[in-house]
Amino acid sequence: MLLYISTSGLCGRFINFRANIRAVACALLMLALPSLAVAQDYPTRTITLLCWSEAGSPVDLFARMMGKLLTKELGQNVIVENRTGADGIIMVNQLIKAPADGYLIAANTLTLASLFGEPNANFKPDDLQMITRSQIDPYGLIVPTSIPFKTIDDFVKYARQNPGKFNVGGPFQMGSHRVAWEVFAEVAKMKVNWIAYKGGGPALLAVAGGHVDAAATNPGNVKPFITSGKVRVLAVSSEKRLADFPDAPTYKERGWNVVRYQWRGIMGKAGLPKPVLDRLVAAIQKSQQTPEWKAYLDQVTQLDGFMGPDDFRAQLLRDIQELESVKKKLGIER
Repeated sequence: MLLYISTSGLCGRFINFRANIRAVACALLMLALPSLAVAQDYPTRTITLLCWSEAGSPVDLFARMMGKLLTKELGQNVIVENRTGADGIIMVNQLIKAPADGYLIAANTLTLASLFGEPNANFKPDDLQMITRSQIDPYGLIVPTSIPFKTIDDFVKYARQNPGKFNVGGPFQMGSHRVAWEVFAEVAKMKVNWIAYKGGGPALLAVAGGHVDAAATNPGNVKPFITSGKVRVLAVSSEKRLADFPDAPTYKERGWNVVRYQWRGIMGKAGLPKPVLDRLVAAIQKSQQTPEWKAYLDQVTQLDGFMGPDDFRAQLLRDIQELESVKKKLGIER
């Protein structure tokens, strides 16, 4: 006996299934088209560039220069908003709560790597889109001219003989500046007290005013204080001496193998549409090729460190691992 099965019903249902899939796909495409068109037209209004440090700090000056250059390049105002507090955590939390549309972006620094896992940090690396790294900047040991020490050797000698009597100011309670300083202090075998400020600018004002014995911050903004005769740079953490401070030796040349740089860049919230990300990367890269940017780097004693999104993310992940390792080694609590 032959069994006959009609396939007409199955074919009909299969055809209807394919039609339904096409309909759903078309509907999703129609929903996506307005967002895609908006992203491709980006930007159409003012962009806010967040900065977690106070006015006058190195990252604030970087943000304001980048905002100025991007305003010209993007054809829309890029305004800087200082969002201080909790060593930068408040600013990053604000960023990740905003839409991922490129109208709220943020300046960042190596300090970002030390924030993940902090009690009030409601974010992780995957919540952020690294856009570009823009510059690298060595650290410096700055002291008031009223202090009797003329050289880094004198400073270290006294600190060794008087543990816990020096107060060294720097940005934030726990960040890249603190870690870089602790690395140097351990290698130099000295113990000092770390005094946290809300940024590099306030730390410099504190040392210039004699409120702390020294500041461990970036030397780029020190020149006005040197001109006024209030501070001097004892040493820097770069590979070679800086042209603006020819009398300041590197830690390395004085026998301490410590070479470290702070980086600064721009980030957004994860999920930025690719046209927006590409537009920002291209605009920043073009801005960093201008004479104005190069003059700014010379003025603040920094180096160009342009890096695209993928390399920048890899840099951040390496720094997170390194900083956690250093903090654990030194016994620095969160």
